[in-house]
Amino acid sequence: MDEQADRYATFRNIDCAGKAQLVIDRLQPFLDAAENPFWAYFRKQRADAHAKGFDDLRVLHNYLPTLRELLADADDMETLALLEDLEVTCM
Repeated sequence: MDEQADRYATFRNIDCAGKAQLVIDRLQPFLDAAENPFWAYFRKQRADAHAKGFDDLRVLHNYLPTLRELLADADDMETLALLEDLEVTCM
């Protein structure tokens, strides 16, 4: 049986952690290249957030506007679409 996801009720049947991981995986080349100082900052903030027990969904949420801008500038529409889906579905 395929239940429809209803994020407003419970987030049940929505793999938000998996969606966040997919976005993080797609951001990895940017993090590795670190051509923009933001990526080093993002990497540090992510590590700090994890140390405090926060997950990648929260980290991504904190930097949505900047991530949108950088992905658009990089013409990475696929990752931008995944980020937008994550926002609509899980945030």
